[in-house]
Amino acid sequence: MTILTSMMQFAMLPLQGVAQGAQPITSYNYGAKNNGRVKKTFRLLLTVSLTYSVALWTFVMLFPGVFVGIFTPDTALMEFAAPMLRIYFGGVCLFGIQIACQMTFTSLGKAADAITAAVVRKFVLLLPLIYLMPRLFADQTKAVYMAEPVADLIAVTFTAILFAFRFRKAVSS
Repeated sequence: MTILTSMMQFAMLPLQGVAQGAQPITSYNYGAKNNGRVKKTFRLLLTVSLTYSVALWTFVMLFPGVFVGIFTPDTALMEFAAPMLRIYFGGVCLFGIQIACQMTFTSLGKAADAITAAVVRKFVLLLPLIYLMPRLFADQTKAVYMAEPVADLIAVTFTAILFAFRFRKAVSS
């Protein structure tokens, strides 16, 4: 699990950097009431974030052993962790949406919405799923790893819907 979570944190650094880099542009234009530029900035951020997350997901799905090998030379651990990395990263292909929306919420001064999106993902969804999934599947170990992509997919859906309503309202007024 340490390898998987470390890999997730390491892999998300560029995504966080791009999203944080877009924040001042979005905030400035939002404050200047330049809603067209706010929308363009968000579209570009979403495109870059989604492209990165899909590319990352593709590489992890194709070469999980390479990524696990960054953290351990132990062959037995690599044989176990590589397939688990594929499972754990199952929802990463859409994670660019989550990051782009959360960072844009923050840029628009909608911190409560950004926090809500983050809390829903990690606390409302992930923690209960870690306990629930092993009760639903025979392979309890794999079920724990499956909690992450299930939480990610539900959270991305929730965040995208929330964002669609809040963003439209924010940039139309």
